[in-house]
Amino acid sequence: MDPTLLLLRWAHILAAIIAVGGLAFARFGLLPAMSEFDAATRDRLHDAIRRRWLPWVIGGITLLLASGLANFLLFNARVKAEGWGGGLWMRQTSYHALFGAKFLLALVIFYFASGLVGRGQGTQWIRNARATWLSVTLGLAVAVVMISGWMRQLHTGPNEMIDGGVRMAGDLDATGDGSPPAADREE
Repeated sequence: MDPTLLLLRWAHILAAIIAVGGLAFARFGLLPAMSEFDAATRDRLHDAIRRRWLPWVIGGITLLLASGLANFLLFNARVKAEGWGGGLWMRQTSYHALFGAKFLLALVIFYFASGLVGRGQGTQWIRNARATWLSVTLGLAVAVVMISGWMRQLHTGPNEMIDGGVRMAGDLDATGDGSPPAADREE
């Protein structure tokens, strides 16, 4: 695997882990624990947490957008260059539609996550119902992770044993017929 692609994938996965983990902790650990405090203490804690967590949210969103777009563009170029499925692989697998759904859900997640740690009046309604919007945001994030796993499986496919090693089903030759690349075929 190309080191740049690997670095982009790691960046994307690590940013997602931090974001989803932060949402899960806030919803199921922090929020219930804070309910034991009076309103003034909760407000001070939320403000202190917001100041520390906001850079992580902004950084995570930025990293997810940059690495996700780069991963998609590079993968799309590979599929076209290698002629997967005779040039119809993206359509046959609904890959673009899945990417579109994932991207739109991610934008909604980014909005809610920003609103949860923000302090503007325009998103105060999100903070007024923190438990509800943390639950919604976490649920959407889980949906994005599930779509991501589905998309990843599409271009990985099952591994196949060939002489001299393992070939993934997505490693098609230029004909797109699913046969091993010419260098791997026994003539």
